[in-house]
Amino acid sequence: AVLALSSPDQVLSFSARYNVSVVGFFERADDDEEELGDFEEAAEALRAVHNVHFAAVKSAKVAKAFRTTHRWFSQSPSVVVTRNFDADDQDRDVAVLSEFADRRLQDWITARSVRLVDELTGHNFLYYEGLKLPMLLLFVDKAADNAALLKAFRSVARGYQSRVSFAYLDGHQHAMRRLQLGLTDDRLPSMAFNTLDNRLYPFPSRRAITEASVKAFTEDFLAGRLKPYTPSLSKEEARRVEEKAAQDGAAGMVEATFDTFDEVAMDTAKDVLVLFYNSASPMAKDIWPYFRKLVERFRALGIHSLRIARFDVSKNQLPNRLEIETLPAIVMYPANDKEPPFKQFHGRARVRPIMLWAQEMASIKFEFPNDTPHLDDEQRKAYLVQIKERDEAVGKKRAEEREERRRRLEKEEAEGGRQRRDKPAAAAEPKQDL
Repeated sequence: AVLALSSPDQVLSFSARYNVSVVGFFERADDDEEELGDFEEAAEALRAVHNVHFAAVKSAKVAKAFRTTHRWFSQSPSVVVTRNFDADDQDRDVAVLSEFADRRLQDWITARSVRLVDELTGHNFLYYEGLKLPMLLLFVDKAADNAALLKAFRSVARGYQSRVSFAYLDGHQHAMRRLQLGLTDDRLPSMAFNTLDNRLYPFPSRRAITEASVKAFTEDFLAGRLKPYTPSLSKEEARRVEEKAAQDGAAGMVEATFDTFDEVAMDTAKDVLVLFYNSASPMAKDIWPYFRKLVERFRALGIHSLRIARFDVSKNQLPNRLEIETLPAIVMYPANDKEPPFKQFHGRARVRPIMLWAQEMASIKFEFPNDTPHLDDEQRKAYLVQIKERDEAVGKKRAEEREERRRRLEKEEAEGGRQRRDKPAAAAEPKQDL
C-alpha cells in the first residue's frame, strides 16, 4: 500500500528520510481516481524490485501548499521524486501524472531511482541494462583524484535522464571492457558509449574530458552526428602480418580481422583455434614463441582439420558475442559447436598443454603419434635421453640413500648391543621375613 501523508511536516520528513522517495500529489482526489490508480499500480510494481518508497497526498490543502508555497510542482495531479544519495546527488524531479500512459510512469520513476552517476558493478549492471538506454561509460584511474571529473560528468548527466545512463568504472580493472568499446590505448580517463546494438562510439583519446566535451559528445550521439567506429585490419594489412609470422616459422597461421572473423572462425568444416592478443602489450610478445611453435607442430604433424588464427584486439573490433576477461586468450571454435559460451583455454600457456587441450576440444578427432606432440623427432630423442639420464640419476641417488640408511641402522644396532652388554646386572632385592 502507498503511505498516506496528511501534513506538510510528514511530506518533508518522508522526502528526506530515504535515498529515493516518490510522492504523488492529488488536490482533487475524487476527480483524479484514474491517475491515483496508475500511481498505486506503479508503486506496487516497483516496491519489490527497487529500493524506492512511495507516499500519496490526498489532502487538497496540503497538496496546494506544496504547489503554491513550496513550489514542488505547478499542476495537479503530479508525482515528485526526491533523491538523497549524497551531497553531490540531491535533487527533485517532477512530472504531471496525466501525461503518462501504460508503463511510462514506471519507466520514468525507475530512471530516477538510482544515482545520477554511479560506479557500474556486478550488483547494478542488470538494473542499468534493464533501462534499455545507451550508457556513457567513463573509465577512471581510481588511484587518482577524480572529484572534479565526476562533478562535471554529473552536471551533464542531469540534463539527459531517461535518454542516456551515465556511469563510471575502474579503468585498470575493466581494461577488457575498454577494448570492447573501441578504446584501444591505455589512456585514463577515457570514455565511450555502450549501445544496445554493440556499435562503437569511443571518445577520441587525445581530447580532454571536460563538462563541455562530455555534453557535446552526448549531444552528437543523440543527434546521430557520431559515426560508429568499426576498426578492422584491411586484407592487405592482414596479409603482411601473416607473411611476417611465416618468416618467424608460423606458416599457415591466419591473421583474422573483424571483417573476416566469421569466415575464418565460424567455418563448420573446420575446428578453429584463435589467439586473441593485443599487439601493443608486452604479454603478446611473451606468448608468441609458444604460439608460433604450436602452429609449426600442427603443420609438421599434418593435422589440417584444425585451423589456427590470431586476432589483434588493438586493431580490430572484438567479434560479437565474445566474452573474454583477460588477454592474451585462446579460444576454440569446434566445427560442430559455433555457439557461445565459447571454449576458452585456462592453464599454463605452453605448447604441449594447449595442443592436448585442442585435441580434446576438437569436433574432428585426430591423434598424436606420441605423448610429446610439441617435440620433433630430434627433440624427442634428446628428451628421452634426458629422461633416461634423469631416471638413472634418481635411481642412483635412491640406491645411495638406501645404502646410507642400511649402514646407519647397522651402526645403531651395534651400538645398542654394546650398551646392553656393558650395563651391570641389577642387584637382587633381599627377601623379607613374613
